[in-house]
Amino acid sequence: MYAVDCTGHCDDCPFTWCSSTPATRPSKAEQRTGWRQEALEELEDLADLYGIDAGRVRL
Repeated sequence: MYAVDCTGHCDDCPFTWCSSTPATRPSKAEQRTGWRQEALEELEDLADLYGIDAGRVRL
């Protein structure tokens, strides 16, 4: 079997990038939560970098 023959519907697919389950998109709420968590982590990193108390940093 070659990659061009792959349809993504076989149960025992030899390709690691292939998934037999359809891709699902996160909900809008999950996207917002993920964005907020990433932003908070970035702010904490910047606060550490510049020597600012992370407790005083808000989003």
